[in-house]
Parts: sequence; structure tokens; C-alpha cells
Amino acid sequence: MSLFPETIAMALAGGKVQCAFLVLFDFTSEPMRLWRGNGLLKTNDGARWQGIGNLGSMSGIEQAVNGEAPEMSFTLMCVDQEAEEGEEPITGASIMRLARDEFESEVKGRLVYVLIQFFGIDDPDDPDNQRPLDNPYPVGCGRCLTPTFTMTDEGERSVTISAESLFSLRSRPNWAMYTDADQQRRYPGAGDKGFEFVASMVNKVVTWPDF
Repeated sequence: MSLFPETIAMALAGGKVQCAFLVLFDFTSEPMRLWRGNGLLKTNDGARWQGIGNLGSMSGIEQAVNGEAPEMSFTLMCVDQEAEEGEEPITGASIMRLARDEFESEVKGRLVYVLIQFFGIDDPDDPDNQRPLDNPYPVGCGRCLTPTFTMTDEGERSVTISAESLFSLRSRPNWAMYTDADQQRRYPGAGDKGFEFVASMVNKVVTWPDF
């Protein structure tokens, strides 16, 4: 079964298909879902994503190859926002202050997911191209690190959150090592000798099929 049956059907029928990136921040108190579009986006899985238009950007979304662990970054422009009736306006300075004061408790060490969403655009009733095809599909995941705050001479403020790839943790032992000594310490006399051969498998060349 295809991952994107609706998207493929639309493309095969001659329709135009576009896509957009979605970002899910799994903050401590509650998740935040954003997308680089305008308005509220409702995807087919029932989730809602707040549009940030051109006020946000991201980089480093790439596949981990050759032992590398790429680092992602997410930038949000801190601009003044109009308030609803009866509420105080939200300023760029207040956004930066909240990002700084609550980062340790809300963001640091939390996971961030990047997903891709396809859209069909040949729909006169949906001129803003917000008719999703299929469900969002995850293409990246990272763990949030420290933030960086920037303010230009023109007074433009922004906050950038970097996120390390989960592959960056691959060299840290999870309270154990792939060694025979560690295995025997955990299960002495169990007769499990599988880890005796770990060292001999490093850079080992296996010919297959071997007739």
C-alpha cells in the first residue's frame, strides 16, 4: 500500500500537488504545532496547525548519512501582534522574554518533529491551497538545545532554537556496552556468548551469496 494514495491519485489524474513543512514542538506543558502558511490548517489526522507565514524559517533538515548528525535550527521573528478585544497586545519583546525565561522548563531537551504535508490546489472553493492530501508524514526529529536571541539595528527581534539529531546520541552508552564482559556481568553463567564476536565483526567483509 502506498504511503500517499491521495497524493499519487491527484498527480496521476493531472492535478497539481504542492507541499509544505509542518513543525511540532513537544513542549512540556503542551505541544505547539506550526506551519509556514497563513491561517489555521486542519490536517486529516485531526490536528490543527497555526500558520506563521513568513515570520519563521528552518534549516538543517537533511538525512543523516556517512555517520554525520546534522543539526536543525528553527527561527521565529518576534513581532508585535494585535490583541483580541479585552486583551493586552503581545509585543516582540514579550515573546523574547517568555522564550528566555521559560526555555529551561518548557523547551530544553524536548523533541521537535518536522513533517511534510501534501496539498491539492485545483479547487476553486479552496483558493488558499489548504486542502490536505493524506496525513502528515514525519521526515525529521531532533532534541532542542539552547536558544539564540538576535536583535538588529533596525529593532527586528528573533529567537532561534537549535535541535540536535537523535543520531548525535549514538556514541553515548545507555548504561551498557556491547562487550562480552558487560554481558557476562549482567547475566553470569547464562551461556550467552553472542558478544564474544562483536570485535571480530568490525570492518568485516561478508561475501554473499557464497556458492
